[in-house]
Amino acid sequence: MASKDCCPSENSENGVIVRVNVDVPKIIKYLCITGIIIVGIIFGTKTFKHMLEHGFFEIVE
Repeated sequence: MASKDCCPSENSENGVIVRVNVDVPKIIKYLCITGIIIVGIIFGTKTFKHMLEHGFFEIVE
């Protein structure tokens, strides 16, 4: 099921036909990629903070 037609009715009072095309796999793909990026940023910042606390880098003020 690559896409879903949300408005299957072809009959309209004003002669206007509205079609909404939802691409579910594409939405899920981008949600997964976004989640991976967010987890990577959180893990990376925590790891870098841990490295600073244990003296791996010098803190310059």
